Amino acid sequence: MLDGKRKSGAYNTPEHRQKALEIAEESVILLKNEDHTLPLKKEELKKVLLVGRNAEEIHSNNGGSAEIKALYEITPLMGLKTHLGGNVQVDYIEGYKKDPKKEEGGTNWQETSLENGGGSVKQQQEDEALKEKRAAMRKAAVEKAKEYETVIYIGGLDHDHDSEGNDRPDMKLPYEQDELIKELLEVKPDMPVVLIGGTPVEMGEWVDQAKAVVWGWYAGMEGGNAMAEVLLGEINPSGKLPETFYKTLSDCSAHCIGEFPGTDKVRYAEGIYVGYRYNDKFHIEPQFCFGHGLSYTTFEYSNLALDRTNRAITLCVKNTGDVEGSEIVQVYVHRENEPDIIKELAGFEKVSLKPGEEKQITVNVEIENGFTCRFFVGSSSRDIRLMD
Repeated sequence: MLDGKRKSGAYNTPEHRQKALEIAEESVILLKNEDHTLPLKKEELKKVLLVGRNAEEIHSNNGGSAEIKALYEITPLMGLKTHLGGNVQVDYIEGYKKDPKKEEGGTNWQETSLENGGGSVKQQQEDEALKEKRAAMRKAAVEKAKEYETVIYIGGLDHDHDSEGNDRPDMKLPYEQDELIKELLEVKPDMPVVLIGGTPVEMGEWVDQAKAVVWGWYAGMEGGNAMAEVLLGEINPSGKLPETFYKTLSDCSAHCIGEFPGTDKVRYAEGIYVGYRYNDKFHIEPQFCFGHGLSYTTFEYSNLALDRTNRAITLCVKNTGDVEGSEIVQVYVHRENEPDIIKELAGFEKVSLKPGEEKQITVNVEIENGFTCRFFVGSSSRDIRLMD
């Protein structure tokens, strides 16, 4: 690139594909898992139904500056079929319909949405017809789900919503997915809900009803294999949320103070009180907090020690479950000179442990001289296990 001479290089090599898979595997986040709903017991599966467009949606070739020209992309549907093999019947039903205007490259979806009060009379009629179509698709998906022992919902967002040039008007799932999920959970209460997207969504209409919720980002060309491995327990999820998932849009500081989206000027009046800092200061309960992410095993923290000279925290982490897993240990700090900041992330370290194994780990942290600091160590910003 720098000397003007084009290098031949290589792409899509086995090593590249393996690294893409490893990154995708580590990105999957287990948000909720009541009654050990996940992982699915592979040996017991006979008929599996996937509901939702993201089961077979290709994401890597869209998204503006995030767009890439992947030579292939494994979808969750392809991944599950691959990992389950020929003795398990894996079927798919769409469940909801996207905005046809956007699919055809027409008018911006925000400008035509009936929910936003936009569009002509003709457009409103088309939107009403689309609602009727989606209602019929929901009914068909629910009736089909009754025929299967195992149903997995795979929906979420897409690059009609996560893209450059558009702002989402809210945090709701598009395409009336909330209604579809609720209706499916009524007939299949053990159905895992898998959401794929690049930004948080509201889940309040159904999250208490769902026993298992999994979050997957736009995970690239091996994302479907990684998701299948997590759902089937071939790997143990270890991802953590790098942002707060709010219950509602108004819980976000930028929207609460009324500045966003603004007009000619936007004032960041919230200052540093964004994300978990804002939630902590004003006692706002998130849907899922910063740093949250469950595992198929459990971890025990002990023996916390602070080394101020070397600016490091040491502690022991033990895998107290039955399967191998990895934990991201998070260290938060409260500084005496910043009393309004309850805590902020100071460092983190990932550790992999076999069942029963215990390791001592070290997390390097910034410790300012002259100020009293208190440290909190935990599995998330709201799951604090040890304090110094």
